[in-house]
Amino acid sequence: MRSLRQYRLFVTLLVLPVLAIVLIVVLVMALTGGGEEESTAGATPTATPTAVAGGLPSTPSAIGVTPVAPPITVAPTQPPVPEPTPPATPTPTEPPVPTPTPTPEGPIEYAVQEGDTLFSIASAYGVSVADVVDFNDLPDENFIFVGQVLEIPTDPAQVIERRESRPVATTAVVVPSDGLNVRSAPSTETGEIQYVAPGGSELALTGVIEVIDGIEWREVDDGNWVQAQYLEIGVRAAPTAAPAETAAPQPTPAPAATQAPAGETVRATVVPTAGLNVRVSADPNASVAYVAPGASEVELTGETQIVNGVTWWRLTDGNWVQGQFLKFG
Repeated sequence: MRSLRQYRLFVTLLVLPVLAIVLIVVLVMALTGGGEEESTAGATPTATPTAVAGGLPSTPSAIGVTPVAPPITVAPTQPPVPEPTPPATPTPTEPPVPTPTPTPEGPIEYAVQEGDTLFSIASAYGVSVADVVDFNDLPDENFIFVGQVLEIPTDPAQVIERRESRPVATTAVVVPSDGLNVRSAPSTETGEIQYVAPGGSELALTGVIEVIDGIEWREVDDGNWVQAQYLEIGVRAAPTAAPAETAAPQPTPAPAATQAPAGETVRATVVPTAGLNVRVSADPNASVAYVAPGASEVELTGETQIVNGVTWWRLTDGNWVQGQFLKFG
């Protein structure tokens, strides 16, 4: 629109001077032609030709001639050059946002109704009986009861995820030769020591894992806990024959041991600092039930037996110790 208006203004400015010049020329010609006609009308109408040498009549000396103005040549008008149209800037097209794949609906809870079977439930939801049994960890696929709530998987990935997340029972061997503390809870602060698993012994683990303060704990099948860093997991202890007795060696009899009167329940202190073997019967070759630590106190029933000249005292827990290694009073 702007270019068209400029073009019209340019033509108007160019045409007006040309029209003015043409008008002036017409006026001049009109004025000049009128004067000559009047002077011609007052003169003699016929001019006598004059003879010249050669016998040819001469041209009249005076002939009325009307001067004619040369034509005015108007330079052709240069049409205005249209301004180039700037190229249109393409509007950036945003890539389409991908539509997320809808997540399958989670497991469906179903309460068992009267007359239901696992087969009818699985068929109703389009899954297999094996998947329902595996997903709910059912001990018997032929036994369900009214009111029992079952989880029905809606996607095979849910079955795989549930199976992989389920604890897997395994075994482990205690690595430290001096044994491993077995605690009541997965913590060295709040978990009380229930017993010490001997080095090289085998523990049955439930597969349940807890990580507390960066330490991995494993649950033992008796409900207690041990630190996994001291276990060789997934292996079994090598079977051995009857293990040799590894209890503390028999100490040298204390010369100043005090004998307590028989028939009374008394307390005594273990004299050897290395401890004292507590045996299941009054026999130096009997199995060692445990080792009573040195300086610890034991409770005696007062019952004694003399075997090969050695007096044995019965503990209140039913085991036996040699009286020569005890201090009474």
